[in-house]
Amino acid sequence: MGNGSGVSRGDRNRNARLARLRALVPVSNAIIGIDLAEEKQMVVVTDHDSKVLARKRFKCHAWNLGTALDWAAKQAASKGFAAATVACEPTGHRWRVLGQLANNRGSCACSPC
Repeated sequence: MGNGSGVSRGDRNRNARLARLRALVPVSNAIIGIDLAEEKQMVVVTDHDSKVLARKRFKCHAWNLGTALDWAAKQAASKGFAAATVACEPTGHRWRVLGQLANNRGSCACSPC
């Protein structure tokens, strides 16, 4: 039996999770999404509507992503954003290294999804 609203419990849970994530990212920040791997990292800069503003692959280990973060912050600034929030999947140990690199930069803040 349906609840009549057309919105399922799964929809409500997803919407609540997205609302919590959006609350972590100020509107003035771009979002830097990083797919962490062993030797190749994919970096994407997006706005709050998930519109891709820039994308680049970096051949390096996670602890050498400082250059990638600098590139992404520059891309975000060129699109008018005051700062950037870094987001990645917290798998393995790489996300902690990325968090340290992001937090050492004034224009980035790390937020594992």
